[in-house]
Amino acid sequence: MRILALALCLAAFLPGGGLVHAHSWYPYDCCSDQDCWPMGQDVDAREPDPRIVPGGYLTYDGYFIPEGATRASQDGRFHICRRGGTLTGSVIAPSQKPFCLFVPRQVF
Repeated sequence: MRILALALCLAAFLPGGGLVHAHSWYPYDCCSDQDCWPMGQDVDAREPDPRIVPGGYLTYDGYFIPEGATRASQDGRFHICRRGGTLTGSVIAPSQKPFCLFVPRQVF
C-alpha cells in the first residue's frame, strides 16, 4: 500500500504525467493559469452566468460581450476570464482575438 501511494505521488511530478487541472483547456492568452473560472450556481463557480441579451451576453457587473466575440465552451458551461483573476477585473480581450467569455454552443 505504501509503495502504491509513493508511486502515485511521484507520478504527479513526472513530465507528461501528473494531475490535470479541472479546466485545463483554457487558452494561455486568456488565463495565464490563474484568471479564469466557471460561471453559474455550481460549487466551483465564482460568479453567476451572464444574461443572454439581444446580440450577446451581459455579465453580472455590466460588461456586454457580443455573441460573435465569444469563444466556445468545451464543457457546456459558461466560463469567464478576468484581468488579475478578480471579480472586479475587466473581461480579458486579447488583441485580435475574441473575448475570453466561453459560452455553450447549441448542437444540432
